[in-house]
Amino acid sequence: MAVAVALLPAVAIIGSIPGYGRQRRRSRSLGLLCRAVLRALHVTVETRGMPRSGACLVVANHTSWLDVLALNAAAPMIPLAKTEVADWPVIGALARRGGALFIERARLRDLPRTVAEMAAELRRGHRVQVFPEGTTRCGRAVGRFHRAAFQAAIDAAVVVQPAVLRYRDGSAATTAAAFVGDENLIASLSRVLRMRQPVVELRWLAPIPAIAGTGRDAVDRARVATLCENAIARALGQPVVGKPASRSISGQRQMVTGGR
Repeated sequence: MAVAVALLPAVAIIGSIPGYGRQRRRSRSLGLLCRAVLRALHVTVETRGMPRSGACLVVANHTSWLDVLALNAAAPMIPLAKTEVADWPVIGALARRGGALFIERARLRDLPRTVAEMAAELRRGHRVQVFPEGTTRCGRAVGRFHRAAFQAAIDAAVVVQPAVLRYRDGSAATTAAAFVGDENLIASLSRVLRMRQPVVELRWLAPIPAIAGTGRDAVDRARVATLCENAIARALGQPVVGKPASRSISGQRQMVTGGR
C-alpha cells in the first residue's frame, strides 16, 4: 500500500497530460504501478503465451483482486471494474487515474452506456479487460459468463483474447488468494502477505473472433461468450457452474465446426 501511495502522484501527473495518446500513457503508467505493487507484495507472475498486439477484448476468470494487477502488469489495457472499486482506498484512486471504466451492476439500464464506452475504446485501438463472471470465485470452478461485454467486441469488430489465472504458494496450488463473499480487502491482503511464495500463473489463450455472423446480437454474443467460457474452463481443467463438462466440450466443438 505504501508503494501504491508513493507512486500515485506520478500516475496522476501522467494521466492528466492532455493530447493524443493520453489513454495509452495512462494504461502504461498503471501497468508500471501494478508491477511495482506485485514486487512489494513478493508476488511472482509466471506467464505463458503472449497478449495479442492491438485492440482486443481481454477476458479472464476471476479469483482475486490480484487478477487485475497481474493482467495490467502484463500489458497495457483498460480494466472494467464495478463502481464499488472506485471507493476502495488507494486501489480506487489508481483505477480512476489509470483510466478504468466502471459499471454499476445493480442498474441494468446503465449497461448499454458501458458497452458503448468499451466499444469506443476498442475502436481507438486499446485493449479492454473484463471479468465476464461478474464476481470473484473460489478458484475451483468457472462461473457462467455474462454476455453483455462481448457485444462491445462485436460492435468494434475486434477479437477476444481469453486469459487464464491460477494461484500457487510455492509449488502447491492454493485458494488463499481468493477474494470472495463478505470478506474485506484488508483481510484478503493480510492472507496474501502470509503466503510464503505467492505465484500467479497467467496463461494467454488463442484469440477468438467476435463476428456478427447471424445478424442477431443476442445469438452472436452468446456464441462468443460460450467459446471463451469453454476455452478458459478447459485450460483450467475445471467445470463451468451449472453446465456438465461433457456439454461444455461438445458445445465448443459444435460452435467451432459450425454444427447445430
